[in-house]
Amino acid sequence: MTPEKARSAPLLHTARLTLRELRISDAQAIFSLLSDHETVRYWGHELLGDVAEAETLIRTDLESMAAGHCIYWAIEDDVTGNPIGTCTLFKFDDRNRRAEVGYILNRNYWRRGLMTEVMAAMIAYAFDSLGLHRLEADTDPNNAASNALLEKFGFRREGFFRERWWVHGKWLDSDMWGLLQSEYRARQDSP
Repeated sequence: MTPEKARSAPLLHTARLTLRELRISDAQAIFSLLSDHETVRYWGHELLGDVAEAETLIRTDLESMAAGHCIYWAIEDDVTGNPIGTCTLFKFDDRNRRAEVGYILNRNYWRRGLMTEVMAAMIAYAFDSLGLHRLEADTDPNNAASNALLEKFGFRREGFFRERWWVHGKWLDSDMWGLLQSEYRARQDSP
């Protein structure tokens, strides 16, 4: 495997959002996001207990990015300037030119098409700027909205893993999804 290199989160813009690097000053917004049970129902982590945990999480994420393991963005609402979610490219495999996508959005912003904008920007960056060959996603099979979003962008469900994650006091199953750069290009070229 090639040596990992520091990664940065370049500014990405959509019609209504800015994707920018996470900041320690985002701790309150991240706490609000990751302490809401409904928002994290399908998230693979336990609820945050306080703002200090959010600060620690952001520091860990920034260290992981500096080590080359991931790219974390805050999703910022262009109208208010407030962070309303996060998205990431992580589990980079430089030799095989692949990474996994992750995303979460404050539930007050659900059902507005915002995550469609986020995914379009993140996927384009992954394939066009980073030159990745493959993107992967790991979702809860019951998360219909997330699974529909992946299908919308051409991801294919490639596998199902029973009781893969222990979260929120129970075992959760996992759907595995994949999207190849060639599939992405074909969709871009089609009318």
